Amino acid sequence: MHTITFSEGTVLMPWTPGPNHHRSGPVFVSVTDFLAGSEDEAREIYSTGLELGKTWPVMQGAVGVWLWGRPSEFRGGSISVWESERDMRRFVRWPVHTAIVRAWRGRVGLGVDSWQAETFDADAILTRAGDTIERPHGRAA
Repeated sequence: MHTITFSEGTVLMPWTPGPNHHRSGPVFVSVTDFLAGSEDEAREIYSTGLELGKTWPVMQGAVGVWLWGRPSEFRGGSISVWESERDMRRFVRWPVHTAIVRAWRGRVGLGVDSWQAETFDADAILTRAGDTIERPHGRAA
Protein backbone atom coordinates (compact mmCIF):
# COMPACT_ATOMS: atom_id res chain seq x y z
CA MET A 1 0.00 0.00 0.00
CA HIS A 2 1.32 3.43 -0.94
CA THR A 3 1.04 6.54 1.23
CA ILE A 4 0.86 9.03 -1.65
CA THR A 5 -2.45 10.80 -2.18
CA PHE A 6 -3.39 12.70 -5.30
CA SER A 7 -5.83 15.61 -5.55
CA GLU A 8 -9.49 14.88 -5.08
CA GLY A 9 -10.99 13.51 -8.27
CA THR A 10 -7.83 11.66 -9.32
CA VAL A 11 -8.26 7.93 -9.79
CA LEU A 12 -5.11 5.80 -9.51
CA MET A 13 -5.54 2.27 -10.78
CA PRO A 14 -3.70 -0.56 -9.01
CA TRP A 15 -0.12 -1.34 -9.95
CA THR A 16 0.15 -3.75 -12.89
CA PRO A 17 3.47 -5.58 -12.66
CA GLY A 18 5.52 -6.26 -15.77
CA PRO A 19 7.80 -9.24 -16.35
CA ASN A 20 10.66 -7.37 -14.62
CA HIS A 21 8.68 -6.30 -11.53
CA HIS A 22 11.38 -7.60 -9.15
CA ARG A 23 13.95 -5.15 -10.57
CA SER A 24 16.44 -4.07 -7.90
CA GLY A 25 18.67 -1.69 -9.89
CA PRO A 26 18.05 1.62 -11.65
CA VAL A 27 14.75 2.14 -13.47
CA PHE A 28 13.43 4.59 -16.05
CA VAL A 29 10.08 6.25 -15.31
CA SER A 30 7.72 7.88 -17.79
CA VAL A 31 4.57 9.83 -16.92
CA THR A 32 2.03 10.65 -19.62
CA ASP A 33 -0.84 13.10 -19.23
CA PHE A 34 -3.52 13.19 -21.93
CA LEU A 35 -6.12 15.94 -22.12
CA ALA A 36 -9.17 15.07 -24.19
CA GLY A 37 -11.58 17.59 -25.66
CA SER A 38 -14.75 15.82 -24.54
CA GLU A 39 -16.12 13.19 -22.21
CA ASP A 40 -16.50 10.75 -25.12
CA GLU A 41 -12.84 11.19 -26.12
CA ALA A 42 -11.76 10.76 -22.49
CA ARG A 43 -13.73 7.50 -22.26
CA GLU A 44 -12.09 6.27 -25.47
CA ILE A 45 -8.61 7.16 -24.16
CA TYR A 46 -9.31 5.39 -20.83
CA SER A 47 -10.53 2.30 -22.68
CA THR A 48 -7.45 2.27 -24.91
CA GLY A 49 -5.19 2.65 -21.87
CA LEU A 50 -6.87 -0.26 -20.11
CA GLU A 51 -6.41 -2.42 -23.21
CA LEU A 52 -2.71 -1.53 -23.43
CA GLY A 53 -2.40 -2.24 -19.70
CA LYS A 54 -3.42 -5.84 -20.34
CA THR A 55 -0.17 -6.32 -22.29
CA TRP A 56 2.02 -5.20 -19.39
CA PRO A 57 2.65 -8.62 -17.86
CA VAL A 58 4.53 -9.64 -21.03
CA MET A 59 5.93 -6.26 -22.18
CA GLN A 60 9.69 -6.60 -22.64
CA GLY A 61 11.63 -4.42 -20.18
CA ALA A 62 8.51 -3.36 -18.25
CA VAL A 63 8.77 -3.21 -14.48
CA GLY A 64 5.12 -2.13 -14.21
CA VAL A 65 2.54 0.59 -14.69
CA TRP A 66 -0.12 2.59 -12.92
CA LEU A 67 -2.92 4.15 -14.96
CA TRP A 68 -4.48 7.33 -13.62
CA GLY A 69 -7.38 9.57 -14.56
CA ARG A 70 -9.21 12.75 -13.68
CA PRO A 71 -12.58 12.16 -15.33
CA SER A 72 -13.99 15.59 -14.41
CA GLU A 73 -11.09 17.24 -16.30
CA PHE A 74 -11.06 14.77 -19.25
CA ARG A 75 -7.46 13.88 -18.30
CA GLY A 76 -5.62 10.65 -17.75
CA GLY A 77 -2.47 8.78 -18.48
CA SER A 78 0.12 6.39 -17.19
CA ILE A 79 3.04 6.17 -14.82
CA SER A 80 5.19 3.48 -16.40
CA VAL A 81 8.39 2.01 -14.98
CA TRP A 82 10.99 0.38 -17.21
CA GLU A 83 14.36 -1.30 -16.82
CA SER A 84 15.82 1.36 -19.13
CA GLU A 85 14.95 4.26 -21.38
CA ARG A 86 15.71 1.95 -24.30
CA ASP A 87 12.93 -0.40 -23.15
CA MET A 88 10.47 2.51 -22.92
CA ARG A 89 11.44 3.67 -26.41
CA ARG A 90 10.92 0.14 -27.76
CA PHE A 91 7.35 0.32 -26.42
CA VAL A 92 6.85 3.76 -27.98
CA ARG A 93 7.91 2.30 -31.38
CA TRP A 94 5.70 -0.81 -30.97
CA PRO A 95 3.30 -0.83 -33.97
CA VAL A 96 0.21 -1.04 -31.75
CA HIS A 97 1.33 2.03 -29.80
CA THR A 98 2.38 4.01 -32.89
CA ALA A 99 -1.05 3.38 -34.48
CA ILE A 100 -2.73 4.79 -31.36
CA VAL A 101 -0.45 7.84 -31.38
CA ARG A 102 -1.20 8.51 -35.04
CA ALA A 103 -4.94 8.22 -34.46
CA TRP A 104 -4.87 10.78 -31.62
CA ARG A 105 -2.19 13.20 -32.91
CA GLY A 106 -3.54 16.74 -32.90
CA ARG A 107 -6.74 15.72 -31.11
CA VAL A 108 -5.49 15.71 -27.51
CA GLY A 109 -3.11 17.66 -25.34
CA LEU A 110 -0.11 15.74 -24.11
CA GLY A 111 2.19 16.30 -21.16
CA VAL A 112 5.19 14.06 -20.49
CA ASP A 113 7.80 13.73 -17.77
CA SER A 114 10.51 11.09 -17.57
CA TRP A 115 13.54 10.42 -15.44
CA GLN A 116 16.09 7.84 -14.35
CA ALA A 117 15.63 6.63 -10.75
CA GLU A 118 18.40 4.92 -8.79
CA THR A 119 16.00 2.19 -7.71
CA PHE A 120 12.32 1.29 -7.81
CA ASP A 121 10.77 3.24 -4.92
CA ALA A 122 7.02 3.35 -5.52
CA ASP A 123 6.36 6.22 -3.10
CA ALA A 124 9.15 8.39 -4.57
CA ILE A 125 7.95 7.66 -8.11
CA LEU A 126 4.32 8.41 -7.27
CA THR A 127 5.33 11.63 -5.49
CA ARG A 128 7.21 12.95 -8.53
CA ALA A 129 4.47 11.72 -10.88
CA GLY A 130 1.95 13.55 -8.70
CA ASP A 131 3.90 16.78 -9.21
CA THR A 132 3.57 16.28 -12.98
CA ILE A 133 -0.13 15.45 -12.74
CA GLU A 134 -0.81 18.51 -10.55
CA ARG A 135 0.60 20.93 -13.14
CA PRO A 136 -2.02 22.83 -15.16
CA HIS A 137 -2.59 21.28 -18.55
CA GLY A 138 -3.35 23.34 -21.67
CA ARG A 139 -5.89 22.35 -24.28
CA ALA A 140 -4.88 20.68 -27.54
CA ALA A 141 -4.29 23.18 -30.33
